[in-house]
Amino acid sequence: MRTIKLNNISWISLIRPSQDDIRELHSEFPEIHPLVIEELITPTIRPRVEHYEHHLYMVLHFPKVMPDGETITTREMDFILMKNALITVQYDDTLMLNEFMHECEHAEAAERFGKTPIHLLYYMLRELFAESLTELDRIQGLIDEIEERVFNGDGKEIAKKTSILKRNVLDFRRAIKPELYTFESLRERATEFYGPSVRPFLIDLAGEHQKVWSLLENHEEALNALFETNNALIADRTSTVIKTLTIMAFLTFPLTLISGVFGMNTLYTPIVEYRHGFWIIVGIMAVSMIVMVTIFKKKKWL
Repeated sequence: MRTIKLNNISWISLIRPSQDDIRELHSEFPEIHPLVIEELITPTIRPRVEHYEHHLYMVLHFPKVMPDGETITTREMDFILMKNALITVQYDDTLMLNEFMHECEHAEAAERFGKTPIHLLYYMLRELFAESLTELDRIQGLIDEIEERVFNGDGKEIAKKTSILKRNVLDFRRAIKPELYTFESLRERATEFYGPSVRPFLIDLAGEHQKVWSLLENHEEALNALFETNNALIADRTSTVIKTLTIMAFLTFPLTLISGVFGMNTLYTPIVEYRHGFWIIVGIMAVSMIVMVTIFKKKKWL
């Protein structure tokens, strides 16, 4: 457990807390509701805000693209907002929050972050949303790469990569969408708890969250369009191949028929016994081929 003082505000940070850490926290802040203490021991599935007598309790989830670029992991953060303290509980270490904590240790940070716990929460969440936007920029780069390759690349490989990105965006949406209602609830409950002066900060937080959500919607629309376009191109290429094979089958059918007829082992096969019978048969096959090609061109099949 780490504590940073910002004027009259305290930030207490717990990272991967053990049960002993939670008990120590409860002994230092006995006003924290026992239900919240139980929630801190294990991760929580859904984001929410709850209003207790002496504090607010909020759970948020922040998605992160793994280094392989093909999977998304979701990190939970719990927040306990008291009159003069902000308690954060992380179940995974976060480089961005470590940097933010170092920034808070500077003397000038107290004036900026230390007015109320809402001010500290505001700047902290802005950093977390900025990190989410950076993650979405990585996805945007992959979408741009697919867009460049969709008309000249391997259709199956592009379909696979597009499907992976669609899954990543879906996982991102699952984490972000429920928080739309969480921030609406936070705005109302925190305004009651801290007073109307914090409302502009809470409205701006909802706006930061909306930026992430809007970018997610754009990514989803772009991926759906690319997926449909790639499928249409694959279908068109498949149709062209089938058409070519069908035409080749039609062109070779009369040749096969003619060669089969003149290849019969009968006593009086016409033309075969002529001195130039072979060339006559070849000529018949060539004429048949030319007639078929002419018909196909008139029908615009070629």
